[in-house]
Amino acid sequence: MPPSPHSFGATAREKSASPKIYLDLTDVVTHAIWHSTSAGIPRVQLEIAATLLRSGKNVVPYSLYNNTWRTLAPYFEQSNGDGDLLLRLFQQSVPFRGVRPSLRRPIETARLLQARLGALTERLRSRTPALTAESTVFVGGAFWISPPAMALCKRAAAVGANLVVLMHDLIPLIFPEFTGHDFSSQYREILNLPAHFIVTTEHNRAVLKNVRKDLGVRGETSASVVPLAHEFPGAARNAPPALPTARLQSLQNLDFVLCVGTVEVRKNHAMLFSIWDELAAEHGISLPPLVVAGRRGWKADAALRRLDEFFESGRIIFVEAPSDEELRWLYSACQFTIFPSFYEGWGLPVGESLWFGKPCAASDTSSIPHVGGDLCTYFSPYHATTIKDAIKALLNPDMYHAYSDRIRRAPLRTWADVASDLGSAIMQRRSDSVPDCDQRHAAKSAEIDAALPPIGLYAET
Repeated sequence: MPPSPHSFGATAREKSASPKIYLDLTDVVTHAIWHSTSAGIPRVQLEIAATLLRSGKNVVPYSLYNNTWRTLAPYFEQSNGDGDLLLRLFQQSVPFRGVRPSLRRPIETARLLQARLGALTERLRSRTPALTAESTVFVGGAFWISPPAMALCKRAAAVGANLVVLMHDLIPLIFPEFTGHDFSSQYREILNLPAHFIVTTEHNRAVLKNVRKDLGVRGETSASVVPLAHEFPGAARNAPPALPTARLQSLQNLDFVLCVGTVEVRKNHAMLFSIWDELAAEHGISLPPLVVAGRRGWKADAALRRLDEFFESGRIIFVEAPSDEELRWLYSACQFTIFPSFYEGWGLPVGESLWFGKPCAASDTSSIPHVGGDLCTYFSPYHATTIKDAIKALLNPDMYHAYSDRIRRAPLRTWADVASDLGSAIMQRRSDSVPDCDQRHAAKSAEIDAALPPIGLYAET
């Protein structure tokens, strides 16, 4: 039985006296039901939720999966900061996923029917809280996959509640060719609501304002900039590698280069693999193997075929759907990382690489330079020569050590920093004032822009 959620942060009496902040994690629960390991946006949401739960604010993380309201705070308490365990607990909350009734399996079928009856009973008893103008609803993830979550956002707007939406990016509207499904209508719906939007970089704020203007939305766009963290959950800064899991033991004595991210068209793996072929021809056996860590994604059949072909050669190694524990080891054990994505709303792998003290060769587009600042070597993801030059720079021992030394001394951002700034932005309640955290990040963004090549609102075509 999970402990009481009131052991987080403030006392039960203090919490009951303050307005509630509802955190929508419906998409994270949906992800957990079908995947045993996390991904970028779910990881961001779980870290934000866990940190806000400890903050003393009256925070209620919830899901509306299967049209059933569930309060999730007990799961956070039971997991005690273990992200992989938290996903398993979410998964267990919806038993017998993907199982179909069959007369050949009578006992399993009976349990399945019992579980479905229990789920139906839970849904009938479920009651979504009555929102008021004092309530805050914070949507930090994939609102587009959950009609009940979208309906709650509309209800929050209708009663004058403080609706706050973390807009990670606007890719379905500005680069629909990069998406696996068409979610443009859901994005248009959310962008037309009277919400306060939180974005992760000044680049994203400019894109948000332009897109809302193009959609004909009246009024000023209320938006705050809250950069995400460099910190990797559960890992000390510059942590050395611990013992690898069983499937990573073959990498234990190798110097390797790491590329983290779902293998999908936007991440640009196909060009990276072509460049790695060229580097292998130039450097021979002295070239470290490339380890690709991520899920199988969409519109990347050619890249996925190459990964399967490389399996036997050892030149490129695919670690499919790594757990957080495996990612911690890969970051800490690698030589450096590569992030060749065409477009990102943030770019978690860039910051996480820096957290472990590892240099990163990264794309110079969209928000990525705002994550890496002057701690990365940059390239155009559209030009193979620049990618190869950036990788070669980090293969040079002098350049590698210069970047490593700079990274280890640099101030990096933690999830506690994110939660603190996020709390300020949430309480802004769609006012036109600019919070202090916005002013700090705007100044930092200006420094980055001055130090890097020009970054347009949209990537090159």
